[in-house]
Amino acid sequence: MPEIAVAESRDTNHLIDENSPYLLSHAHNPVDWYPWGPEALSRARELDRPIFLSIGYSACHWCHVMERESFENEEIAAILNANFVSIKVDREQRPDLDDIYMTFTTMMTGSGGWPMSVFLTPDLKPFYAGTYFPPENGYGRPGFRRLITELARIYRQGSQKVMESAESIFTEVNQRLSASLPRETLQPSMIARGAEQLMLNFDHRNGGFGPAPKFPHATDLMLLLRHYRSNGDDSYLQAVTKTLKAMADGGIRDHLGGGFARYSTDERWLVPHFEKMLYDNALLTLAYAEAYQATGEERFVETVRQTLDFVLREMRHDKGGFYSALDADSEGEEGRFYLWDASEILSTLGEEAGDFVKYYNVTAQGDFESRNILHVTAASSTVRAESDRSDFDQYLADCRAKLLEARASRIRPHTDDKILTSWNGLMLSALCRGYQVTGDERYRQAALDNAGFVRAVLFNNGRLIHAYRDGKHSKGLFLEDYAFYLGGLIDLYQIDYSDAGKGWLEMACELADTALSAFQDEYGRFYLRDEGQNDLIIRPQEETDGALPSPGSMLMLALLKLSRITGESRYEQAATEGLRAVSGLLQRNPSNMASALLALDHITSEKIEIALTGGGPDRDRMLEVINKRYLPNKIVAVNVSGDSDLPLFKGRDPIEGQVLAYVCRNSVCGLPVGTPADLESRLNAL
Repeated sequence: MPEIAVAESRDTNHLIDENSPYLLSHAHNPVDWYPWGPEALSRARELDRPIFLSIGYSACHWCHVMERESFENEEIAAILNANFVSIKVDREQRPDLDDIYMTFTTMMTGSGGWPMSVFLTPDLKPFYAGTYFPPENGYGRPGFRRLITELARIYRQGSQKVMESAESIFTEVNQRLSASLPRETLQPSMIARGAEQLMLNFDHRNGGFGPAPKFPHATDLMLLLRHYRSNGDDSYLQAVTKTLKAMADGGIRDHLGGGFARYSTDERWLVPHFEKMLYDNALLTLAYAEAYQATGEERFVETVRQTLDFVLREMRHDKGGFYSALDADSEGEEGRFYLWDASEILSTLGEEAGDFVKYYNVTAQGDFESRNILHVTAASSTVRAESDRSDFDQYLADCRAKLLEARASRIRPHTDDKILTSWNGLMLSALCRGYQVTGDERYRQAALDNAGFVRAVLFNNGRLIHAYRDGKHSKGLFLEDYAFYLGGLIDLYQIDYSDAGKGWLEMACELADTALSAFQDEYGRFYLRDEGQNDLIIRPQEETDGALPSPGSMLMLALLKLSRITGESRYEQAATEGLRAVSGLLQRNPSNMASALLALDHITSEKIEIALTGGGPDRDRMLEVINKRYLPNKIVAVNVSGDSDLPLFKGRDPIEGQVLAYVCRNSVCGLPVGTPADLESRLNAL
């Protein structure tokens, strides 16, 4: 039996010139990592070596664990270097590769996650896959040292058999992916079935869906809100509000600094996986804003403020872009930055600590590794009721501020400071919605700054750049950038009432035209990448929602809105064809396609367009009336100067010194109204 070769380690590897913080963090591993690209792929073919593909991201706790245990291990690195071509991929920079190989991993093993560990033949087809592996046998998993030794031996002894096995796996998976379901008629009953299926999985005790681990599922909550509005069943509204309140009370939310962690490891939303992702905070801002519009409950709009303030304070580039994530770990421990010993709180707050520690359930024994996660429970209401403080909320705010200041002296978690256009698009929408429900000019200005940054740095000749850091740009076109940023620009147009607002609409049309040309085929299907990518074994699609909403579905929704604003029917036709292409899957599996159902709801629900002409204080009061109301599929446009050629303003030139609001329902417009009170009456009649 041949011996497995062992290679000497190196001080740096081929990741040293990359611009991803995740890749750079591995640049000094003894593993001879390559980035995904021609050099690595050619080397695998020339040496006839299998590829070890490791996919992760900067804020991933278990990615850090596997690096410490295995990728910094000299002996393991030597085995990899002598027998494999090792490739590191940042899943956030290459969502296409992540989608392809996560699909294979899930189908081969029954589950997926990060770090993703996939072993490929030199022609990029998987023959073995998994996620985290400990260095030695344990946790019910084979040890990574043993695994790579055995896979290297198997490949050396019978590479042809491995190739045949990989080809068989590829053929089976590809056939399943390419199988198309019969097209179904698009109808509101699909939305109803999706909402009903979600409710079957609803946790009536704790909020959210399913058992632990609990993910926020913001898009699902927004779908339930729309279904509540259409059928009036309070149970859907109650599911949304219970979930949002439970998350806002739980440890998944940072009660000192604001913002949400990626998910909760328990069913009660108490113990988070402490990383904070830009996209989660953007999507949750949208969900809380819509819940506020639907209910008028101030606690929802307060959560919007706290979340956006966190993002502006901790995740914002000085030119207006937004960073990707904050790590889960600091000082080598998960959550260390966010956790508190009871003694720390008592020493920081002194005599003021009493009600605070009771309200936030602080104990000597703690609730996570002997430390405390601040959270609110039903018992907190009793603390409030029994307190003799005249302004309990201000007292809590003062205590939180002191603890936040004390926490600032700790070693901070690492910031993944790459800027992803797609996630910035989600945050752009969140800022616009935040401005609408709070009236806080800071959010509108941050939205304008972000769009200006993207237009100047990440947009060129109608094409969006996916990722940027330290002056370096990534390559390639990705559907998610166009889908999410197009949606953000449409939202920005609806809050920018200056003449410059027309520029955002023009940019949106450019993005839409490029997206339709690059990503949609003749059958209406949307792909994550443009055609002709010779380093991909399949052209990936993502029709169901995952950690992010399906980019194709989000593009359909944005196209429908753009069509209503511009009057360009080709955008509506493209979106409708896209929905028809996934209609069979929608019929079979609607609860996993909430973003597609949002687009379908936009088609099947009443169309509300509100056009305002003229300026002055009454206009702002009218916009406040509109923005505080839950009209999820409304379109709002403002024409101040009178030079708009949009259909919404045809025959509706501004009258000097007067503001008029035209409310249209399913293309039928009533007489204009000229006061906030009259507008409110008109909207009440919808």
